[in-house]
Amino acid sequence: AALLLLLAIASQFRIRTPSRQRADVSSFAALRDRNDLNVVFLLVDTLRADRMGIYGYARDTTPHIDALARRGVVFDDVVSQSSWTKTSMASLWTGTHPINNGVLRYNHVLPEAAVLPAERFHDAGYRTVGIWRNGWVEPNFGFAQGFDSYVRPEPGAERRRVHRRTRSPDPLTGTDEDLTTAATDFLERFGDERFFLYLHYMDLHQYVYDSESAIFGTSYSDAYDQALHWTDRLIGYLIGRLEERGLLDHTLVVISSDHGEAFLEHGFEGHARNLYGEVTHVPWILLPPFLLEPGLRVPTLLSNVDVWPTLLDILGLPPLPGADGRSVLPLVLAAGGADPGTDVSGLERPVFAELAR
Repeated sequence: AALLLLLAIASQFRIRTPSRQRADVSSFAALRDRNDLNVVFLLVDTLRADRMGIYGYARDTTPHIDALARRGVVFDDVVSQSSWTKTSMASLWTGTHPINNGVLRYNHVLPEAAVLPAERFHDAGYRTVGIWRNGWVEPNFGFAQGFDSYVRPEPGAERRRVHRRTRSPDPLTGTDEDLTTAATDFLERFGDERFFLYLHYMDLHQYVYDSESAIFGTSYSDAYDQALHWTDRLIGYLIGRLEERGLLDHTLVVISSDHGEAFLEHGFEGHARNLYGEVTHVPWILLPPFLLEPGLRVPTLLSNVDVWPTLLDILGLPPLPGADGRSVLPLVLAAGGADPGTDVSGLERPVFAELAR
């Protein structure tokens, strides 16, 4: 019965900053010594940064994420390593550029020798769970390494009427409501354990939204914004569940994406056709287990290959071998004035995106 009410509750979730302890940026240094810290990694497929309010978009597409991000760390200028999912995700998970990890085409697979973050968490005693809906990150491509459970959620009966406006000839069954239901079920069953939870949202890619989010118009661009509004509500609900269970004060939440989406800015629609900014400029937001005062913006040009080197550094876990990315924790500390003498010049460097044609 509780699951049947999921979206009804989500629609009523108030946009507010969850109640956590307030702290400044120096508190990041203490996270590596904690033995009670969870990680929730939210990957919103096809999310371009400039369609979010926190990145300056005029439409109110992401009110829940925006409210959370104002008390976290927002990285302003982040480039994904490709404009399609498999290549981009291989780079994100391994911290390496596509030319180095070898995943550039549809039949390429991550080798078993590659070390993924879930393996670091598993070795450190975390329960590791991945819930995904994009077929390009299926286990047969090597993305399940290190996960105790790595599953696609079963599509349930849609409890709200949803609109689907997708360019895909084979749209996915179910919605991210199924993914959210699976995640909340996981929290109910295993929330008392130390965990790493990876959720791969897909409705934005498929232009799926419900009537409550149908507020912007009828074009493809409008439908995209409406699907983002729907996804934002689901994320808001998930954060609310974390708070209700008392987990937010010992959970690091990360919001990221694999690539963006084009709407004729350079004569193309969709993605996986080129490497223009609209398909490679992605968000990266850190929500620490405390309310960061003040919230921070990091303007330096960065890459998705920097995401996991940074997170593992924050958590005090071993780094990924052979990573091209680097921990940008010094940039975070410098932005908050915690370590003004740190030399961060080495973190300002060229970034790379690749697409096999």
